[in-house]
Amino acid sequence: MIGIVAAALAAVLVAAQFALPAIGEGQIEDRLTENGGSATVKLSAMPAVRLLWGDGDTLDVQGADLELDLSENPEVFDRLDGFGKVDVSLADFRAGPFEVASFELARDGSGPYTVRSTSSTTAAELVDFGVDSLGLPGGGLLGFFAEQATGVHRRIPISLDMEMESDDGRVRVVSGGGTVAGYPTGPLAELITAAIVVRL
Repeated sequence: MIGIVAAALAAVLVAAQFALPAIGEGQIEDRLTENGGSATVKLSAMPAVRLLWGDGDTLDVQGADLELDLSENPEVFDRLDGFGKVDVSLADFRAGPFEVASFELARDGSGPYTVRSTSSTTAAELVDFGVDSLGLPGGGLLGFFAEQATGVHRRIPISLDMEMESDDGRVRVVSGGGTVAGYPTGPLAELITAAIVVRL
Protein backbone atom coordinates (compact mmCIF):
# COMPACT_ATOMS: atom_id res chain seq x y z
CA MET A 1 0.00 0.00 0.00
CA ILE A 2 2.81 2.42 0.88
CA GLY A 3 4.46 1.66 -2.46
CA ILE A 4 1.25 2.40 -4.34
CA VAL A 5 0.80 5.72 -2.53
CA ALA A 6 4.43 6.66 -3.17
CA ALA A 7 4.10 5.80 -6.85
CA ALA A 8 0.89 7.82 -7.15
CA LEU A 9 2.50 10.79 -5.41
CA ALA A 10 5.52 10.60 -7.70
CA ALA A 11 3.24 10.53 -10.73
CA VAL A 12 1.37 13.61 -9.50
CA LEU A 13 4.63 15.48 -8.92
CA VAL A 14 5.93 14.60 -12.38
CA ALA A 15 2.67 15.70 -13.98
CA ALA A 16 2.72 18.94 -11.99
CA GLN A 17 6.29 19.65 -13.12
CA PHE A 18 5.05 19.84 -16.71
CA ALA A 19 1.53 21.15 -16.16
CA LEU A 20 2.08 24.04 -13.76
CA PRO A 21 4.54 26.03 -15.93
CA ALA A 22 2.27 25.61 -18.95
CA ILE A 23 -0.76 26.80 -16.98
CA GLY A 24 1.13 29.80 -15.63
CA GLU A 25 2.47 30.69 -19.06
CA GLY A 26 -1.01 30.60 -20.54
CA GLN A 27 -2.43 32.81 -17.79
CA ILE A 28 0.25 35.46 -18.26
CA GLU A 29 -0.14 35.39 -22.04
CA ASP A 30 -3.90 35.83 -21.67
CA ARG A 31 -3.49 38.82 -19.35
CA LEU A 32 -1.00 40.52 -21.66
CA THR A 33 -3.06 39.96 -24.82
CA GLU A 34 -6.48 40.69 -23.32
CA ASN A 35 -6.89 43.71 -25.61
CA GLY A 36 -4.95 42.30 -28.57
CA GLY A 37 -1.40 41.56 -29.63
CA SER A 38 0.76 38.51 -29.14
CA ALA A 39 2.93 37.22 -26.30
CA THR A 40 5.12 34.23 -25.55
CA VAL A 41 5.95 33.34 -21.94
CA LYS A 42 8.38 30.78 -20.55
CA LEU A 43 8.39 29.83 -16.87
CA SER A 44 10.68 27.44 -15.06
CA ALA A 45 10.85 26.31 -11.45
CA MET A 46 12.21 23.26 -9.67
CA PRO A 47 10.01 22.00 -8.19
CA ALA A 48 7.23 23.55 -10.28
CA VAL A 49 4.90 23.75 -7.29
CA ARG A 50 6.88 26.88 -6.28
CA LEU A 51 5.02 28.72 -9.03
CA LEU A 52 1.84 28.52 -6.97
CA TRP A 53 3.46 30.97 -4.52
CA GLY A 54 4.90 33.28 -7.18
CA ASP A 55 8.35 31.76 -6.86
CA GLY A 56 10.50 30.31 -9.64
CA ASP A 57 13.82 30.10 -11.43
CA THR A 58 13.20 32.04 -14.64
CA LEU A 59 10.51 34.20 -16.22
CA ASP A 60 10.97 35.07 -19.90
CA VAL A 61 8.39 37.20 -21.71
CA GLN A 62 8.29 38.42 -25.30
CA GLY A 63 5.43 40.25 -26.94
CA ALA A 64 4.30 42.82 -29.48
CA ASP A 65 1.28 44.92 -30.53
CA LEU A 66 -0.20 44.88 -27.02
CA GLU A 67 -2.75 47.37 -25.70
CA LEU A 68 -2.20 47.90 -21.97
CA ASP A 69 -3.96 50.13 -19.46
CA LEU A 70 -1.83 52.00 -16.94
CA SER A 71 -1.92 50.37 -13.52
CA GLU A 72 -2.33 52.10 -10.20
CA ASN A 73 -1.07 49.08 -8.27
CA PRO A 74 2.01 50.36 -6.40
CA GLU A 75 3.37 46.92 -5.50
CA VAL A 76 3.84 45.52 -8.99
CA PHE A 77 7.29 43.99 -8.40
CA ASP A 78 5.69 41.48 -6.03
CA ARG A 79 4.96 39.46 -9.17
CA LEU A 80 8.63 39.28 -10.14
CA ASP A 81 10.64 39.30 -6.92
CA GLY A 82 10.33 35.55 -6.42
CA PHE A 83 12.11 34.70 -9.69
CA GLY A 84 15.87 34.31 -9.89
CA LYS A 85 16.09 35.54 -13.48
CA VAL A 86 13.66 37.87 -15.24
CA ASP A 87 13.77 38.88 -18.90
CA VAL A 88 10.90 40.88 -20.42
CA SER A 89 11.15 42.18 -23.99
CA LEU A 90 8.16 43.89 -25.64
CA ALA A 91 7.90 45.88 -28.87
CA ASP A 92 5.46 48.15 -30.69
CA PHE A 93 2.71 48.38 -28.09
CA ARG A 94 0.62 50.99 -26.34
CA ALA A 95 0.41 51.72 -22.60
CA GLY A 96 -2.16 54.41 -21.86
CA PRO A 97 -1.12 57.56 -23.77
CA PHE A 98 2.33 56.17 -24.61
CA GLU A 99 3.30 54.48 -27.87
CA VAL A 100 6.15 52.21 -26.85
CA ALA A 101 8.59 51.13 -29.54
CA SER A 102 10.61 48.91 -27.22
CA PHE A 103 10.65 47.92 -23.56
CA GLU A 104 13.21 45.69 -21.87
CA LEU A 105 13.23 44.75 -18.21
CA ALA A 106 15.80 42.31 -16.85
CA ARG A 107 17.26 41.06 -13.59
CA ASP A 108 19.67 38.22 -12.88
CA GLY A 109 19.93 37.31 -9.22
CA SER A 110 19.14 39.65 -6.37
CA GLY A 111 20.37 42.87 -8.01
CA PRO A 112 18.25 45.72 -9.34
CA TYR A 113 16.03 45.53 -12.40
CA THR A 114 17.46 47.12 -15.54
CA VAL A 115 14.85 49.01 -17.56
CA ARG A 116 15.41 50.36 -21.07
CA SER A 117 12.64 51.75 -23.22
CA THR A 118 11.91 54.09 -26.10
CA SER A 119 8.44 55.53 -26.45
CA SER A 120 6.56 58.69 -27.35
CA THR A 121 3.40 60.60 -26.60
CA THR A 122 1.90 64.00 -27.30
CA ALA A 123 0.74 66.82 -25.05
CA ALA A 124 -2.79 66.28 -26.41
CA GLU A 125 -2.74 62.60 -25.46
CA LEU A 126 -1.51 63.43 -21.98
CA VAL A 127 -4.34 65.93 -21.55
CA ASP A 128 -6.92 63.44 -22.85
CA PHE A 129 -5.62 60.78 -20.47
CA GLY A 130 -5.49 63.15 -17.51
CA VAL A 131 -2.05 64.42 -16.65
CA ASP A 132 -2.86 64.58 -12.94
CA SER A 133 -3.33 60.81 -12.84
CA LEU A 134 0.19 60.39 -14.18
CA GLY A 135 1.80 62.10 -11.23
CA LEU A 136 3.83 64.31 -13.57
CA PRO A 137 4.76 67.97 -13.26
CA GLY A 138 2.15 68.39 -15.97
CA GLY A 139 1.42 72.06 -15.74
CA GLY A 140 4.90 73.02 -16.83
CA LEU A 141 5.31 70.24 -19.36
CA LEU A 142 1.99 70.81 -21.05
CA GLY A 143 2.43 74.56 -20.90
CA PHE A 144 5.70 74.18 -22.77
CA PHE A 145 3.94 72.50 -25.68
CA ALA A 146 0.69 74.43 -25.45
CA GLU A 147 2.58 77.63 -26.18
CA GLN A 148 3.25 76.25 -29.66
CA ALA A 149 0.10 75.80 -31.71
CA THR A 150 1.61 72.96 -33.69
CA GLY A 151 3.36 71.41 -30.71
CA VAL A 152 0.29 69.93 -29.02
CA HIS A 153 0.13 67.00 -31.46
CA ARG A 154 3.85 66.64 -32.07
CA ARG A 155 5.35 63.36 -30.89
CA ILE A 156 7.40 63.77 -27.70
CA PRO A 157 10.22 61.18 -27.62
CA ILE A 158 10.86 59.46 -24.28
CA SER A 159 13.96 57.39 -23.64
CA LEU A 160 14.45 55.42 -20.42
CA ASP A 161 17.67 53.82 -19.22
CA MET A 162 17.69 53.16 -15.50
CA GLU A 163 17.91 50.67 -12.69
CA MET A 164 14.99 49.99 -10.37
CA GLU A 165 14.71 48.15 -7.09
CA SER A 166 11.77 46.52 -5.43
CA ASP A 167 10.93 48.27 -2.18
CA ASP A 168 8.52 45.74 -0.67
CA GLY A 169 7.14 45.27 -4.18
CA ARG A 170 7.02 48.99 -4.97
CA VAL A 171 8.99 50.44 -7.89
CA ARG A 172 11.95 52.57 -6.79
CA VAL A 173 14.38 54.16 -9.27
CA VAL A 174 17.95 53.87 -7.97
CA SER A 175 20.05 55.09 -10.91
CA GLY A 176 19.91 56.33 -14.48
CA GLY A 177 16.96 58.14 -15.99
CA GLY A 178 16.32 60.73 -18.64
CA THR A 179 14.25 63.82 -19.24
CA VAL A 180 11.42 65.05 -21.46
CA ALA A 181 11.59 68.77 -22.17
CA GLY A 182 13.72 69.13 -19.04
CA TYR A 183 11.37 67.16 -16.77
CA PRO A 184 12.37 63.92 -15.04
CA THR A 185 11.07 60.69 -16.54
CA GLY A 186 11.07 58.69 -13.31
CA PRO A 187 7.26 58.79 -12.96
CA LEU A 188 6.89 57.79 -16.62
CA ALA A 189 9.21 54.82 -16.14
CA GLU A 190 7.24 53.67 -13.11
CA LEU A 191 3.91 53.98 -14.94
CA ILE A 192 4.99 52.12 -18.07
CA THR A 193 6.71 49.43 -16.01
CA ALA A 194 3.65 48.99 -13.80
CA ALA A 195 1.35 48.66 -16.83
CA ILE A 196 3.40 45.66 -17.96
CA VAL A 197 4.42 43.97 -14.72
CA VAL A 198 0.92 43.94 -13.24
CA ARG A 199 -0.06 41.47 -15.98
CA LEU A 200 2.80 39.05 -15.39
